[in-house]
Amino acid sequence: MPILGQDLSRALSLRVAILGPGLIGGSLALALTRLPNRFVVSVWARRNEAALEAQSILLGCHVTSSLSEALSDCDIAVLCMSPHAIVESAKNLAPLLPPSAIVTDAGSVKSRIVTAMESVFGARFAGAHPMAGSEQHGIHASRPDLYSGALCLLTPTPLTGKRAIDLSREIWSAAGCIIKEMSPAQHDEALARVSHLPHAAAAALARAAIGKIPSLIELSGAGFRDSTRIASGPAPMWSEILLDNRESILAGIRDLQNELKTLTLGLEHNDSAAVEQFLAEAALLRSRTPF
Repeated sequence: MPILGQDLSRALSLRVAILGPGLIGGSLALALTRLPNRFVVSVWARRNEAALEAQSILLGCHVTSSLSEALSDCDIAVLCMSPHAIVESAKNLAPLLPPSAIVTDAGSVKSRIVTAMESVFGARFAGAHPMAGSEQHGIHASRPDLYSGALCLLTPTPLTGKRAIDLSREIWSAAGCIIKEMSPAQHDEALARVSHLPHAAAAALARAAIGKIPSLIELSGAGFRDSTRIASGPAPMWSEILLDNRESILAGIRDLQNELKTLTLGLEHNDSAAVEQFLAEAALLRSRTPF
């Protein structure tokens, strides 16, 4: 039987319900359970089989396939699903959440999600996007240090309540993230350039390089591996991201096409100075990255 101090510690802990135990949700659960005096973590998986699998890895959490059980006494629910699944979940979650519970998410596209969630939860919702991930996915890829030093973008609006922002900031900071705030529209425009466009370009590069002769993969080295790594991400999720943010991504693709046209002209005219300048300017831009 728990002693009084343990009961009190649990009562004072922030109760977090994580919906979706993939790479993002599983890693968040592992990070928060390293701080058992601050967080009590429940995890929801859609299928019984997935819940059993997650329970074998998320040893410090309560894992269930019952949505009502996962949400019953939570202070904050974190939606770690695909963008469309997050949007579609809102009306199912609303009657199951405690009246004081707030909701946040980890979606990669914010405008559509924020609009949909605020229409149901109002000031109780705060959008978030932890900028951490991998081409790997699923609960077996999760790790407690995934968010260490990673940027997490919070996307409040004038409707967002202070408690929603405060609790969202608390859990992502505890997981190891550095927090930055911007509007949903600013987020989507920025991420179209530095996250979504690179994924589209990596996919196009993989197709252009070995699509006609797949056996060429046997001759590839670090350059091909590094430049196409993210193209291995889950296609259904990335299809949702690209389509949901298509206007901003299309603008980026047009700029990419213009850059390739510049390089093409240099090669067609055998202009070594132009080609070298193109490559040197790209190298300088890349050198300014903070990692």
